[in-house]
Amino acid sequence: MSKEIKRIEYELTSLIRKAVFRDQSERKIGILERSAYLLMRQLDEHGPSRLKELAEAFQLDISTLSRQAAALESKELIQRFSDPSDGRVSLFDLTELGKEKLAVDSRMRLQWYEGLLEGWSDGEKKMFGELLVRMNGAFDE
Repeated sequence: MSKEIKRIEYELTSLIRKAVFRDQSERKIGILERSAYLLMRQLDEHGPSRLKELAEAFQLDISTLSRQAAALESKELIQRFSDPSDGRVSLFDLTELGKEKLAVDSRMRLQWYEGLLEGWSDGEKKMFGELLVRMNGAFDE
């Protein structure tokens, strides 16, 4: 194995550990749990979705996503309604309260990342963003 691959593996492993620790600590960024934030962002960006579509987007079992959706539904952050094209199927979408909470959380997260990357040039931020998109895409293959 090349030293570059070893470095990438170590740095990614460290980054994931630090991100998970921060998300579970009192220094957590935002007010929403990571899974709730991601699910709500997906609905915000892609509109009403079936549970199966959401599970596929996150590469999770439908049962896992169903529990996450039920928790958000009980907090009135998302809502379930019948698909107009097939009344047997449910769609999920953000509620107005969910949109408000997501906006607040997104603002907090963006401000935190802005501070974290304050010393980076615009070119470095652009390149890092592009590389993260590419890396995330590689996980999807």
